[in-house]
Amino acid sequence: MRSITFIRHAHASGGPFSKADFDRPLSQLGIDEANLMGNILVEKQINFDQIISSSANRAISTARIIKKQISFTDKIIPKKNIYGASSADLIYLIEDLNDNINSVALVGHNPTFHLISEQLSGKQFSKYPTCSIAKINFDIESWIMLSAGKLEYFLFPELYKS
Repeated sequence: MRSITFIRHAHASGGPFSKADFDRPLSQLGIDEANLMGNILVEKQINFDQIISSSANRAISTARIIKKQISFTDKIIPKKNIYGASSADLIYLIEDLNDNINSVALVGHNPTFHLISEQLSGKQFSKYPTCSIAKINFDIESWIMLSAGKLEYFLFPELYKS
C-alpha cells in the first residue's frame, strides 16, 4: 500500500501584484491554517516517508509548519517545478519516486492539486480551499504503476473552525 497526501499551501499575503507571486509569504490566517491542519494530521497519526514541496515561499512555509507539527525529522525536498506544474508533470514526479517511499506528502498549488486529486481519487471536490489535504491510497507495488487510488480523506480548515 502506498499513499500520497496532497497539501495545498495555506493562505498567502497580498494579491498577485503585491510581490512576485512565487515570493508571497503566508498571511497570519495561513500560518493559523497550517498549524490547525498540522494538528489534524497528528490526530490522524500521519506518517510520511518524504515531504516534497514547491519551493514557492507560501508552499515551503506551509510544509515547514506541518513538518514541525507532525514531528517529521527528515528534510523537506524543495522542487521549483511544482510551481506552475500540470497534472502530467506531477504524475511524472510521482512515478519517479524511489520505491522505498511508501507515503509521500506533496505541498503545492491550485488549480493543479485540485485537478490531480480528482484525477487520482475518482472523486469530485466542489472546492479545494487553502491548506486542503487529500490523502489517496494506492494498491501498487511501484510508483511507476500509479493509477486511480482510493480517497481516504479530504479535509480543509473550514471543517474545523467554529
